[in-house]
Amino acid sequence: MDEKTALGWVLGAGVLVLVFSVIIYLVVMALALIIPTWRICNRAGYSGAMSLLHLIPGVGTLIVFAILAFGTWPAGEATPRPPQPGAR
Repeated sequence: MDEKTALGWVLGAGVLVLVFSVIIYLVVMALALIIPTWRICNRAGYSGAMSLLHLIPGVGTLIVFAILAFGTWPAGEATPRPPQPGAR
């Protein structure tokens, strides 16, 4: 194997590792957002599946947060929870 071929293989492997690293990072970050957002959407009266919009790279998170921040919640406004028995 000559020098150019070896360099091509090394660069190709590096690009492949970089692409997979970015994909894994995006999936981990999306999952870290999907689970809590699913619960927030349910409490707000929206379908929890709306949190799957986080899987759209770049704008998915902005869409979900914009809907939650500026939309009218079907479940109504958040109200304080009543005190728990035995709580101080």
